[in-house]
Amino acid sequence: MTPSQQQKREIHHPQQAVQQKAHKAQLLWIVLGLSLGLFLAELGVGLWSRSLSLLAAAGHMFSDVLTVGIALVAIWLTKRTSQDPDNVNSQSAETWAALINGLILTTVAAFIGWEAVVHFQTPEPVEELPMLGMAVLALLVKGLSASLLYENSHDDLNVRGVFLHAVADTVSFLGVIFAALAIYYLDWLWADAIASLLIAIFIGFNALLLVRDSVKSLAS
Repeated sequence: MTPSQQQKREIHHPQQAVQQKAHKAQLLWIVLGLSLGLFLAELGVGLWSRSLSLLAAAGHMFSDVLTVGIALVAIWLTKRTSQDPDNVNSQSAETWAALINGLILTTVAAFIGWEAVVHFQTPEPVEELPMLGMAVLALLVKGLSASLLYENSHDDLNVRGVFLHAVADTVSFLGVIFAALAIYYLDWLWADAIASLLIAIFIGFNALLLVRDSVKSLAS
């Protein structure tokens, strides 16, 4: 490689990195809008239908909004700190954001798990049809969010944190759909609490993995 070719490559690489950051930020803004709208809808339908699993999903959706916001702040800090994507400070900002995301997920999982145990002991009647309709709509929206983030989730710990939130939401809504069908056809009121507990376990497992990877990255 000639010196002129090497110089062009050095110039092109940071420009390409900046473009990638801008593309990731655009995707995150789209996901933020989807998550915020879905959170408000889930909260309203969850309160109306008295479904713990749907309210649990709404709580996780609120953590999604915080997660995407933190991720966008991390990208902004990265851009402000340096145009070099390999800059240690910029990498640390994104890793700290991923760690915070993992801790938020862990807290949400613990709260949902506790509420699920309480509701399992004293199950309450729910409006299963609104619960089912909201869960199906949310499943489609979060599936779209996950597909948008998938490509960038392998090489960016910050985006991976947001992607894991979207995947956890997708699995969560499958649980809500199962619970709604079980209540509608079999009158299993306890299915709502069971779905909530399974959602909490799944969220907690993925949260611990994200925290572990973030701590390893910060320690290296």
